[in-house]
Amino acid sequence: MRITTTAARLTRMTRVAAVAGLSVVAVACAAAPTAPSEAGTTTAAASANVDASVSFCTDEINRYRATIGLAPLDRATDLDSFAAQAAEHDGRAGVPHQYFRMTNGGGIARAENQLLLWKGYTVNDVIRQGLAQMWAEGAGGSHYQIMAGKYAQVGCGVFKNGSEVNVSQDFR
Repeated sequence: MRITTTAARLTRMTRVAAVAGLSVVAVACAAAPTAPSEAGTTTAAASANVDASVSFCTDEINRYRATIGLAPLDRATDLDSFAAQAAEHDGRAGVPHQYFRMTNGGGIARAENQLLLWKGYTVNDVIRQGLAQMWAEGAGGSHYQIMAGKYAQVGCGVFKNGSEVNVSQDFR
């Protein structure tokens, strides 16, 4: 018969809670600006679709900003490229903001929001629903604060891996 102390039980429960918490954080926090195909090549149609989604992402961020009287952010192609690399890297790793931290924002981004590991949605649905969730956090939420922050430019990046969609938004 094994005897377990309350402290040992609490330690085990804390570890389980910590692992569960990390799993939730990794999923919650939603590659040049072209989408690699399964074979690792890019088609013109895939490139056009990704560009349209990146534009939609920028437009959606600016739509939310306008609701509180903020100026629109300009789309920056260098931020788009960085965001696409972050979306691919972090989507494959399953770790939000890992690429941003590893590269210190690539020396060009000051803040980042991500929509990672969304399965079974279109890219635009991920952007639409993910940004809505971030904005719904309100002024106390970190994602909201970034979207409403004192930035001048934004870049969005998309990475699709099968049915999985990953989107990064990087700000400066």
